[in-house]
Amino acid sequence: MARICQRDDFCFWYRNPQHPGQSSLGVAYIENDEHKIVRPDFIFFATQQDGTVVADIVDPHSTYLSDALSKLQGLALYAETHAEVYRRIESINEVDGTLRVLDLTRQDVREAVAVSTSAASLYGGQLASDYL
Repeated sequence: MARICQRDDFCFWYRNPQHPGQSSLGVAYIENDEHKIVRPDFIFFATQQDGTVVADIVDPHSTYLSDALSKLQGLALYAETHAEVYRRIESINEVDGTLRVLDLTRQDVREAVAVSTSAASLYGGQLASDYL
């Protein structure tokens, strides 16, 4: 059987449903003083060398949408209190043909997201890296 992922530790992935329910991970965020829910697109699972399975949140993010920064800030707040549950919590956006990633498990990235006025500037800045 052909591997769908080239990472040796890859187990499987889950497409997080965009509808509410027990099978969907929802993350709260605030936009215009209104509470809303963002549902990160993917959860990947991998096996570490000691045999434990870890989860990674990977959320492709479009900065042209008006709620892009609010959703990113909500995901960063979620990472602040839940980072120990995941190996990675990453938000990805395409910048000039290159996929760029913000690692929301990093405190400096979360702090920058919290005070930013532009999601696009975060992906184009020094806190983002190329997605491999």
